[in-house]
Amino acid sequence: MKKLILNHFLLFGAACFALASCNGSSTSESADSSVQMLMQEPVADPNIQPNVLPYTIEFEEQNFTNKPALPGLQSYTSAVNKAGEILVVGGRRQGLHTFMPAPEKNFIPDSANNFLYILDPSSGDFWKFDVNGLKSELSEQLQSNNLQGYHDLETDEMYVVGGYGWKADGLDMKTFGSIIRFKVEALTQAIKNGASASEIEGLMEYGKDDRFAVTGGELAKLNGRFYLVFGQRFDGQYRAFGGTDFTQEYTEEIRVFTLKPGSLDILSYGASTSSDPDRPFHRRDGNIIEDVDPGTGTERITALGGVFPPGIIGGYDYPIYITGPQNPVVKKDIHQKFSQYECPVISIYDDESPNKSIYSTMFGGIGLYYYSQDSTQKAIYNLATKQGRNDGIPFVADISTFIEGADGTYSEYINAKPIQDNRLLGASITFIGNRALISNGKATANGVLKLSGLAAGEKVLAGYILGGIEAAAPLPETPNKGTCASNSLFAVYVTKTPSGAIPSSFGIKADPNTQ
Repeated sequence: MKKLILNHFLLFGAACFALASCNGSSTSESADSSVQMLMQEPVADPNIQPNVLPYTIEFEEQNFTNKPALPGLQSYTSAVNKAGEILVVGGRRQGLHTFMPAPEKNFIPDSANNFLYILDPSSGDFWKFDVNGLKSELSEQLQSNNLQGYHDLETDEMYVVGGYGWKADGLDMKTFGSIIRFKVEALTQAIKNGASASEIEGLMEYGKDDRFAVTGGELAKLNGRFYLVFGQRFDGQYRAFGGTDFTQEYTEEIRVFTLKPGSLDILSYGASTSSDPDRPFHRRDGNIIEDVDPGTGTERITALGGVFPPGIIGGYDYPIYITGPQNPVVKKDIHQKFSQYECPVISIYDDESPNKSIYSTMFGGIGLYYYSQDSTQKAIYNLATKQGRNDGIPFVADISTFIEGADGTYSEYINAKPIQDNRLLGASITFIGNRALISNGKATANGVLKLSGLAAGEKVLAGYILGGIEAAAPLPETPNKGTCASNSLFAVYVTKTPSGAIPSSFGIKADPNTQ
């Protein structure tokens, strides 16, 4: 194992501050049942180019009358059952982890999410099951953060792999070398029906293998094989700038495997690595998504962003495309400016235009560039950078879209409006797609919305955004303060109507030496 040399800013999400969306007021009993628009008609920004996106996207915050507040969570994995209810597994109730020296605990033990949640996003109702009642090998992994999950819609089987969390004895933290499998329909119904711990255990299978010991990567399935993409193994206590009570090693691999029928043992295994001296696989906590090749429409896995290049407090700005177990395509000549850290990504395939294109719209998060900061955010950002505190790359309020055309061209745009009120949302969660779009022909088998499936002007529910880290400022005004785990829920709508956006060339580079 390699000792950590430089690991500042984010390990994977983990001091909460007084912000309306983080204290439950958005879903409190006094909340208005009306829907707050989080993205409205474009403002008169002179940098907007008209009709550069073939769709309009809206983010509507959901408020529920006379309902308990939703839980504030980040760095979880999720699945959606046939009724459209969201199953949430693992994650944390903290915001960004702290950076305190030993013997402080930077991941607060009692802030791990010890519940399996079932959430109805249309009503705000939710059910929960405390995993502490399960045997320790299940309960400890199911409370970890940045675990990898994959829901196979054909079999309804959910796979949960790895994750970083507290051991059941509470003495230390580790990355779990294990895998859990269960049927989503059976588990969600059992929880809603008040099943006992023994009944829940009976629905779960468990397996161990050190090759599953990954956190901050992603699990996907392509052509019958599982892909465990990038990430790291971190054992012991998180520290920002070195120490003796942990080990850390990036996998720098795309691990490809199959499982033996009827078991969780690995049947076949291989790992794709890179000999490039720039170490493009040395990345974690990025946007690793399932999408399609715009030219052929065939399914693939795409890695956008990720952190941290060796010895650098920053992120990767070029994509990697995975179409099979060998020879991933590393596009080092392409530069993505926004949203390097994991955030919700809505994938939309324009399969009707002469130059078929895949659009990846990213909701906030953390990035190498920003465009929108209000006066308070800018003042704090300038203060932090002037002090040279090396607080890392900033939280952003921008919604951006990264575009790849079938003709090999790439472009990037900033959506006409940021998140309403310049809220700094989106970090350390993924987009939760509307699986009904697959069955009605409006999305591909792996969940990419197809514009050909929509009539002109038609508006569809693309899915939801739930929780994540919310920050008070792009960089902290006071170290170790100013973030929380949001409990906001947004419905994301896409309308087949062109909209304007701002070229990413107008983005401002986040430079700690810039004041």
